[in-house]
Amino acid sequence: MLVLKEKNGGVNLEATIEKPILRKRKWVKITVWSLCVLLFLLILAVGTGYWFVTRSLPSVNGTVSLAELNEEVTVIRDERGVAQIQATSLEDLFFVQGYVTAQDRLFQMDMTRRLAGGRLSEVIGKQALDTDRFFRTYGMHRTTDALVSMFNEETVKIVDAYVSGVNQYMNDAFSTGKYPVEFRILGYQPEPWTAEDTALVVKYMGYTLSGNFRSELEHYRMINVLGNVDAPNLFPEFHIDDKFPTIYQVAETSPFSMEELEKLTTFAPPEHNGSNNWVISGKYTESGFPMVANDPHLGFAIPSVWYQTHLQLDGDFHSVGVTVPGVPGIVLGHNEHMAWGVTALSVDQEDLFLEKAHQTDKDLFLFDGDWEEATIFEEAIKIKGEDEPFVERVQVTRNGPIINNVLEGDLYDAISLRWTGAEAGEELNGIMRLNRATNVVEFSEGLNGFVTPALSWVFGDRDGNIGYRGQALMPIRSNGSNGLVPVPGWDPDYQWQGFIPNEELPQITNPERGYIITANNKPVDDEYPYEIGRSFYPYRAERLTEMIEETIASGELFTVEKMKQMQTDVLNTQARSLLPILLAAVNRSEGTSPLTNLEKDVIQMLREWDYEETVDSGEALAWNKWYNLLGPALFEDLLGFPYNHNLVIYQLVKEADAHPEHLLFGSLRAGLHRSLDELARETFTEAVETVVELQGKDPTKWAWGKWHVMTIDHPLGSVKPLNLVFNVGKWELGGSGANPIANSYNRKTGKVTHGAGWRFVGDLGSTDAMYDVVMPGQSGQLFSPHYYDQVDTWAEGNLYPMVYHKEELKGKNVVRFLPKAN
Repeated sequence: MLVLKEKNGGVNLEATIEKPILRKRKWVKITVWSLCVLLFLLILAVGTGYWFVTRSLPSVNGTVSLAELNEEVTVIRDERGVAQIQATSLEDLFFVQGYVTAQDRLFQMDMTRRLAGGRLSEVIGKQALDTDRFFRTYGMHRTTDALVSMFNEETVKIVDAYVSGVNQYMNDAFSTGKYPVEFRILGYQPEPWTAEDTALVVKYMGYTLSGNFRSELEHYRMINVLGNVDAPNLFPEFHIDDKFPTIYQVAETSPFSMEELEKLTTFAPPEHNGSNNWVISGKYTESGFPMVANDPHLGFAIPSVWYQTHLQLDGDFHSVGVTVPGVPGIVLGHNEHMAWGVTALSVDQEDLFLEKAHQTDKDLFLFDGDWEEATIFEEAIKIKGEDEPFVERVQVTRNGPIINNVLEGDLYDAISLRWTGAEAGEELNGIMRLNRATNVVEFSEGLNGFVTPALSWVFGDRDGNIGYRGQALMPIRSNGSNGLVPVPGWDPDYQWQGFIPNEELPQITNPERGYIITANNKPVDDEYPYEIGRSFYPYRAERLTEMIEETIASGELFTVEKMKQMQTDVLNTQARSLLPILLAAVNRSEGTSPLTNLEKDVIQMLREWDYEETVDSGEALAWNKWYNLLGPALFEDLLGFPYNHNLVIYQLVKEADAHPEHLLFGSLRAGLHRSLDELARETFTEAVETVVELQGKDPTKWAWGKWHVMTIDHPLGSVKPLNLVFNVGKWELGGSGANPIANSYNRKTGKVTHGAGWRFVGDLGSTDAMYDVVMPGQSGQLFSPHYYDQVDTWAEGNLYPMVYHKEELKGKNVVRFLPKAN
């Protein structure tokens, strides 16, 4: 800088550099260099971490030599990472299927067997203990030996080969240190896979679709509050509206606390783990061949429940579709002759029994005047970080495991649960029958003996036939039991009288109307001789039926594009039925409770709504917020606990609309009646206030998608900051659980949590006319290019070709699995 300095008696102007400036520049240099070094180290750490994590990703080109193989097996992966496995022997095919599946989904497979078997605490810690206690009591792991004993000779070969393939991958991965990062984070190595683990996965899938015991507990609590006369009027009944389609036509004071009963419902799966599927006769399709569509609905997660699979056994079968990791074969999809899909049958496979225990020996339970000794299982649950296991003492009566013990009570002392899924079945034997089926008769017969999950299957063949079968092991109930409430376990009159024979299960081939649709609606009409449940879901089936009928009436022929549009339709028929009634009720209330200007604007907006729950729909946001308040407003004061059954809400609103005084609960005793107009007015005001808090006072700027958002979670993503690494995305979505797209959500947060994890449309005119998408992607391995590469296509409502001959692909990746010389 320039400074004045005295020199030789005079003053000179000199350019000098002051020491503070020198020190400052020196520190600037040091700081810059330090930042550069830190940046370099950060990049190095990130790069090293990325390399470390991605070491476990499967090689998609080259050769793998394995001593267990008899002949060469070719694995061709397409651009989505879907592997076509081509083999000349049965054992080689399923060995490599096990190996390849484990490459992509090993951590998921291990978590599934740990959850279903009550062994999460071993690797997670004490926070998983309550979950483990429940599943050890439920006892799926105690049923697997019986299922394995049902395997025929071929199934033994298939499962043993699959198990060996999974274990070979584990050995290779852990011996080289190239194993999924989740195991490093949790600090454990998984045990070898077994045939019993595969059986357990089958049972767990059945459990996820068997949530009826939740509703039995709710009904039991209702009786405790309202009594035996009024409570049954609030039980669900499907045929409360003629618009709701069928698939085809043909106690006492409780000693249990409300808190205990509420806790038991915690572990019950959602009652409507649903799905859509339908099959259209070739006379209504552009190709002239049947078309099949399917989109199973389960909880969203990384990775998906479904794993895309492509199996080709030379000279035998060639199938493409999806399976559940841990289960060999193709569960849903198509071969060269057939295409098929499933939905939850939504029947009642569970019953609760009230049990009377002996006054002094609590392991004795009364039955038909005698005391029977329960079977006792001492379930030792290991807990990470603790020296001693927790021991759960499980009592199993003739009716099933005791799920709630109460040591005092004059009438009965416990509740036991019986589930048909505990019986051994033909599921794994049947998978090969389905994969080899050439027509609808062979396919339907292939389902014989399937016990669980309870599923509605639709299928079509290239000969032009279409079919439906509801397949499950369903109990024959007696003494007027309808499965809606717990029954006396000590009374032989309430014991199950066997199971519905296969030939009497709901089924139909080539119906006159030319199509079959299932969407968790009631499978048969009220003439069906057996009680199979009442808690079905009508709204998606109603909308799909009207779209099919409208298309047929117009003369338009069905195409793949048309079927895709139907899968992602967002029209809400539930709102179409209930909203006009609620708007009329608000209008009637205005004389005593005037509307604000904002409320009038919202009312007008809803009156003009087309019931389409699009991403930008303000009406959809207002409606969903309003509807979600109805259940609490109706039931929390009346019952003292949350209750939100869609059919009961529908029935109450419809009945109140028809009542001369518009009274809710008009069928109950007078002291329980309530004004529909008041309830509609109060909940409407609250809904508007809630939306204003979320998105402001201008209804023209409200948008459903701003609140109805999907982020896909990984199991480890619940722990911060791992959520930043494992969880992905933020997608604004339309729809809800009440329309075909079925994007169900958390009512408190708006987060989309449940829907179509796999979508499939197949035209049997050609194996090249089959399309699907899995959400979020094929791989469960972090940083895989297929971790979530299909989500955008899924969110757009599009599908990918299911390439039947991947050997013809230009950009294919090929791994040759070769037998290693001994």
